[in-house]
Amino acid sequence: MSKARIVEYFDRVAPDWDAWHRRNAYYHARAHALIRGMVPPGARVLEIGCGTGDLLAALRPSRGVGLNVSERLTGLARAKYPALEFHTADVDAAPVPDGFRPEYVVLNNMLDYVYDVWDAVQNLGPVLGDLTLLVATTSNPLWAPILKTGSRLRLRVPDSPRNFLTNRDLLNVLELQGLRVVEQGMALPVPKRVPLLGPLVNAVLPEIPALRYLSSLQYVAARPRVPRPPLACSVIVPCHDEEGNIAECIRRVPPLGARTEIVVVDDGSSDTTRRLVRATMRDDARVRLIAFDRNQGKAAAVRAGCEAATGDVLIILDADMAVRPEEMVKFVKPLQDGVADFVNGTRLVYPMEGRAMKMANYLGNKAFCLLLSAILRQRVSDTLCGTKAFFRRDYLRMPVGGRERWGDFDLLLGAARLKLRILEIPIHYRERRAGESKMRVSVEGWRFLRASLSGWRMLRFPDAVPWVERFEPARGWVEVGADVPERVG
Repeated sequence: MSKARIVEYFDRVAPDWDAWHRRNAYYHARAHALIRGMVPPGARVLEIGCGTGDLLAALRPSRGVGLNVSERLTGLARAKYPALEFHTADVDAAPVPDGFRPEYVVLNNMLDYVYDVWDAVQNLGPVLGDLTLLVATTSNPLWAPILKTGSRLRLRVPDSPRNFLTNRDLLNVLELQGLRVVEQGMALPVPKRVPLLGPLVNAVLPEIPALRYLSSLQYVAARPRVPRPPLACSVIVPCHDEEGNIAECIRRVPPLGARTEIVVVDDGSSDTTRRLVRATMRDDARVRLIAFDRNQGKAAAVRAGCEAATGDVLIILDADMAVRPEEMVKFVKPLQDGVADFVNGTRLVYPMEGRAMKMANYLGNKAFCLLLSAILRQRVSDTLCGTKAFFRRDYLRMPVGGRERWGDFDLLLGAARLKLRILEIPIHYRERRAGESKMRVSVEGWRFLRASLSGWRMLRFPDAVPWVERFEPARGWVEVGADVPERVG
């Protein structure tokens, strides 16, 4: 197979491109839905191997650039979608317009046709920044006989020079080129419309080990390991009736990143928590106070703090100091170094102090770890650890809110929707210095289960929870100065 032969093939099929796609409309619609679930509207998108531009247009980018090897396909795409940019190029070299830095690079069935997969990935290097997600789909090589037979019967596009690339092959190339795979999977074991049975099989079979390899489509999402510029950090401290802990907790927050602010969210405390925070503000310029008049729950408090924060990185710290504030330094480094996008603490590695976690809470947490890891397709060993760090820019795009009152599942599921690299850091878990834990897994379990099922639906059926349906932000909080209220959120 030569590059010239690849170009000749696409020039030959270009006039009937849309007709072939209409003949297999169900397959292409489901493949496009899979990719749309990873790419929010309004992003900067580069699609390599864009055909006549249908997928690029469906992604609704703020700026969309498509590349083809065939000038005939490029001409059809320009006529069809004049608001988007299309160019003819050697897609192995991936040239892009000067100054264009995409947030998403999409390779939809494109790597099946390139001359050299290694060169194609390597030449993407100049356009991959710390914000970029690479999304690639390929045909399952096990389906090669079916695809060839379909071409002979004129049920699909004519047979072509084709690579037969497994996800494992692609993972090796991506890892060696400095990209970390966030998620990989299989989809569409039934690529034709079959009422009732087809959607059921397509939903269930890709979740079953071994049987998932019968699927027709493979996908991979990966991000480059790129160091980031110095990051400003906002520490979000949600608290409710923590008068015995809050002053010491604030005092022990270490300097983090290029700049540190501490956003304390008083969730309707009935004790002296708010007064103690206001007292610390007079001596510590890092501290800000957000307050609710009535208790709203930790999830609402975290949302209010995240929305009020100004740092690049948001770090959640529980006021009870069961996790030492000094350990937050560990959470910033992987984000700064570009090896992670979301850092989750895990309390289940080191021995716990005394009765830091009740047995019922421990067992419930472990059960939900197994369930949520399967849903996220990334390993999470402590779903309910309150200490997490992530980027504010990512938080503002997460479909968060409303699933459960603690917020941990919301954030993990939101990170998975954005295909963020979740990294876990072991932390030491101690008994509270004062007061009692408010978490009761036996009581909250049904809410966590409902949140898990809601997250599974969002991640496996992305059209069911469109990007435009962002949950309502926290309401009713007030930012309080050292002496008087300053503004309402």
